[in-house]
Amino acid sequence: MRGAKLYLILLLLVSLLPLTGCWGIRETDEIAYVLMVGIDKGEKDNTILTLSIANPRAATGNSEGGGGDKTREIVSVEAFGPVAMLDLLSTTIDRHINLQHTKAYIFSEELAREGLGRWLTPLMRFRETRGTAEVFICRGKARDIVEKSNPFLELSPAKQIELIRKMSEAHGFFPITQLITLHQDTKSLSKEPTVPLTGIHEGEFETTRPGILKGGAGQYLAGEVPVAGKNKVQFIGTAAFRGDKLVGLLDGEETRYYLMLTGDFGFGLIGVKDPLDQSSAIGLRVQQGRKPKYKTRVDDQGNVSIDVELFLEPEIIVSASANDFERTDLKPLLEEAFSRQTERQCQELIRRTQDELGADIFGFGGKVKREFLTERPWEEYEWLEVYPEIQINVVVHSQIRRTGLLLKRIPTTKG
Repeated sequence: MRGAKLYLILLLLVSLLPLTGCWGIRETDEIAYVLMVGIDKGEKDNTILTLSIANPRAATGNSEGGGGDKTREIVSVEAFGPVAMLDLLSTTIDRHINLQHTKAYIFSEELAREGLGRWLTPLMRFRETRGTAEVFICRGKARDIVEKSNPFLELSPAKQIELIRKMSEAHGFFPITQLITLHQDTKSLSKEPTVPLTGIHEGEFETTRPGILKGGAGQYLAGEVPVAGKNKVQFIGTAAFRGDKLVGLLDGEETRYYLMLTGDFGFGLIGVKDPLDQSSAIGLRVQQGRKPKYKTRVDDQGNVSIDVELFLEPEIIVSASANDFERTDLKPLLEEAFSRQTERQCQELIRRTQDELGADIFGFGGKVKREFLTERPWEEYEWLEVYPEIQINVVVHSQIRRTGLLLKRIPTTKG
């Protein structure tokens, strides 16, 4: 009995050890929370880092103390690396700079073309960095994106970044890439990284291009979309990498087909010409019915071919055609026209990644890797080098399940 009591006392003492105080604790009013970080090329080997720091007084509606209605403060510093900036900023900011709530890291296109490996490694090693933060490539200066990001419907830029992720699923004009995913893909032997594109649109409608009858409503890069408004920051397009270096850009339309091939496409409005009247077009709201199917074949000589099957569900939204494609006998014609158009666009995108970019951004290597029994033969195969010579075939299966709110097209009466 006495031994049992002693045992319980010892157990109680041991259980109290984890309850000791946190020696490194900081109060909330001692911390400056960084919302976004923009990284540009500086002088020599330095970088210019621009931080968007949350203003807690404005966020809570208390404008006293000089905070005013500004929900954030912008500060820039030139440093050797993203972590070295913390000590330098402490010379002018009376709070501890904290990256635990940073929502986005924005790299300039110039820096990305030279390589991001030097910056990704220290960011991923630093304990305050969140691997789930979003990453963007900026056309122009990342500093401009941080300074001019002015979401007029949101109180905080951090909320804007969260909603941008959802918008990718709504229209498919850009992918979503997290910091940890980018870091892993730069090390991968079977897939090259992709990062969403952002940019500043300074004008209004000066960059207007041909519309849907001329090739697609999403044939823009960030900074080129003819939108006039208070917020000048745009998100559309994809930055394609080879290793840690940027090698090319995909516009919004190409990005949609890229997402279809990877199985990450949500919804999007896509136009197709009337198969019975090429002078008119039909607008379809397309969604991915289910994930793509991949079939790989490797012959005795090591030649690889890949067959990709896409399953899409278009819905008739807009029709400038006099033909009634709601009819069961005409619907297959529209499905076939859309399937052939999508196959052609996907094949052109794949061909561009092989001939121009030399980068497997789709991750086809991960499917081919399964054909190798061990890791050594796969590494010796050097997939990223042979990818431009691989034969890839795309087949699209489309089925129109919905026709909007109209079940039958009735011609307009003539006056």
